[in-house]
Amino acid sequence: MLTTIKFFAFLAEKTHKTEVKLNLQQCQTVGEVREVISSEFPEIAVDLATCMLAVNMEFQQDQDILPKEISEIAVIPPVSGG
Repeated sequence: MLTTIKFFAFLAEKTHKTEVKLNLQQCQTVGEVREVISSEFPEIAVDLATCMLAVNMEFQQDQDILPKEISEIAVIPPVSGG
């Protein structure tokens, strides 16, 4: 099962991609998805610790179980206002 992963801001700059498709068939939790992304893109592995993951447009915690149907996962870096 290939799932669309979207990167934003400096994550897109570091990976040179705004969107990729990864096989997440073995993943059961959001934390496992984070680990797969880290291994596929080591250049952002450290940054992922401060990012939120949104599954189907809903923010999730690492311990959350992935839904059966996933349309996309967005990796959202920290934001600040001014």
